[in-house]
Amino acid sequence: MLIVIPIDTAQIPALQGLNILVVDDEAGSRAALAAVLKLSGHQSVFATDGDEALALYESSLFPFDLIITDHQMVRVSGLDLVHRLREKGFSGDIVVLTAYAGTIEEDEYRKLEVAGIMEKPFDITELRNWIACIHHCHEQAKSTGHRPPCPPGHLAVCWLKHS
Repeated sequence: MLIVIPIDTAQIPALQGLNILVVDDEAGSRAALAAVLKLSGHQSVFATDGDEALALYESSLFPFDLIITDHQMVRVSGLDLVHRLREKGFSGDIVVLTAYAGTIEEDEYRKLEVAGIMEKPFDITELRNWIACIHHCHEQAKSTGHRPPCPPGHLAVCWLKHS
């Protein structure tokens, strides 16, 4: 199935430079995320499940700044993937996409310091705002040599619909 997303590129501010791993077993979601990330100027790699994502994480020549993962996947769930990524030392930002917002283990994700949970179908503007928040933190880290802690209100921005 082809998903066509009308986007007014004149209203999209340019963002550059994040290396993003996207994990989703639905081809339509991957295609939509690919379009948004490409228009935003980010580099992205796609995995169809948690096992493939872990293999990409372990073999990547460049560290991922952000991982966007689906919650409900076959074999390895988003929560299991996040557990395994944290065990392997990934300390970067993770956002979870879900079509089952009322049934996910939100407290478990918070314990694993997931930056946000976004409902599917996702809103392009909200996704871009969330990525802009992450991008800002990475730019500050580049200029100061360390990543700043989340400022007050940061979680209100990044925990999009679940603040």
